[in-house]
Amino acid sequence: MNKSNLVTTHNAYVNNGSKYHDTTVDKTFVNSAIANDTPRKLDFLILVIETLQINANDSLLLKAKDIGLSDDFSNRVKFWKLRCSNPLRNTYSFSSMSSDQINSLVKLISTMAENLYPLIRQLLSSKESKSLNEERWSLFTNRLKSLIRERMNIQRSYIASLLSNENNDFFRNLLVILSLSCGKGGANRLKASLYHQL
Repeated sequence: MNKSNLVTTHNAYVNNGSKYHDTTVDKTFVNSAIANDTPRKLDFLILVIETLQINANDSLLLKAKDIGLSDDFSNRVKFWKLRCSNPLRNTYSFSSMSSDQINSLVKLISTMAENLYPLIRQLLSSKESKSLNEERWSLFTNRLKSLIRERMNIQRSYIASLLSNENNDFFRNLLVILSLSCGKGGANRLKASLYHQL
């Protein structure tokens, strides 16, 4: 499902009030399959979370424990190994994620996005002054690019283009996906974006 389809499914329940938040990932997508770039997309979404929140790794593991996720999220090493299924990483594990692991990551990302929604909204807002918006984007992109250099294989042309591109469309798209992952049905919206039609 592309960005426009994801945006279409967004509804009035996207609200930072937790009373609307539903992280249940139970939607079944008929005649669909998980897209090949799912590990990459999920890893980049977590990178954005790490960019927005200091000590995000600890927060991710604590949140995973709070919402009852599996043993894959019990410590840093297991979580790191799970993320190494992203082929663009320095340490690519040549492994694939199971459906349960994908559902767990979707649930975790959606829950974390809910907590970070005010920051995400600030970055995406068009109501801020241009100078303030540019300052925020500069801080955000510099930090995110620093994490990409640290974690990803910079010899890959895709990574090199991300680091050299000043347009930031890819980063903005990740923020939009995170914003749509909040609220009632947010986890299912995120999961839908990981599928493609057969």
